[in-house]
Parts: sequence; C-alpha cells; structure tokens
Amino acid sequence: MKNECKIISDLLPLYLENMVCDETSEFVKNHLFECENCRKDFEALKNGADLKEVFKEDAEKQPENIKPFKRIMKKMNMQVHSISYLLIIFFIFFGFLSMNSANVFYNSLIMPIVGVFGYIIFRFKAFYKLPVLLLVINLLACLFNLADVEFIDIFFWTAIFTAFVDAGIIIAFLIHFAFRKEK
Repeated sequence: MKNECKIISDLLPLYLENMVCDETSEFVKNHLFECENCRKDFEALKNGADLKEVFKEDAEKQPENIKPFKRIMKKMNMQVHSISYLLIIFFIFFGFLSMNSANVFYNSLIMPIVGVFGYIIFRFKAFYKLPVLLLVINLLACLFNLADVEFIDIFFWTAIFTAFVDAGIIIAFLIHFAFRKEK
C-alpha cells in the first residue's frame, strides 16, 4: 500500500487537472476512496495548497543516496566559482597589460567575458564588485610597473573597462533570463 500511495502522490496534480487517462483516473478514485491520507492530500491540493506544503513530509524524508549527490554538486559549484575567479583575474591582467600595444582593441572582447564570469559568481553585485576589482588590479599592475601607464590614466582606463564589463554582465543576465526554467 505504501508504494501505491507514492504513485498516487505523483499522480494527484495531474488527476486534479483531468490530465490522466480513464484507467488512471479510475485507479486514483479507488485509491482515494480507500486511503485517508491520500484523500487529505487531494483535498488540500483541491483547496489551493502548494505542492511543497502538501508533500512536505516526503521532502523531509529524502533518501540517503541523495546526500552524496548534493555533496558532489556543492563541490562542483565551488570549483566553478574558483575557476571563474581565476579567469576574471587573468583576463583583467591580460587586458591591462595589452593597453600599450596594438592589442588594446581586444579589450572590447576581453572585458565582456570578465562581466560574464562576474555575473556567474556575483549576479547583480557584479555591477559594483567588478569595477572595484578592476581598479585594484590596475593599480597593482601600475605599482609593480607591469604596464607603462601613468597613474592618472588608470582611472580613465578603469572607467572604459567598466563599461565593457557592464555590457558583459547585461549579456549574461539576458542569456540567463532567456534560458531559465519557468516556475
């Protein structure tokens, strides 16, 4: 009977919307007639309760084999963020070091990539965190004479880089918005 209740709990939202075939509908009706718990769940759904509220007990009793999967996903998420941080720093240094050469125009491609990786890590906080990071890295590069740029020009170039980075953040947001799942 326990497995049957699990099947019914999966079918209840579809049954409520009349999206099951006649045989399935008859199966659900018979089960609801016999099972008090499933009948209560059905009445709660019928009265507009949220699925998460109705089946809260099932969510709390997650199987033990889900925990290693969550641990692996958390570890992978941390690795993606670490790689994104490194790529942001690398691209900012590369962009700043290529300012005095003929490659300065590559920054119009490099800095939006920094914005995309910044959006992956920070979401909308990237609009104020990345310009600060740009300024700090540019100041450090100037301090250690990695680029032949005057101190005052750093602020000018940081402002230009920030515009390109913001464009990358907006592009990443639009892609994220276009491909997100409906809730």
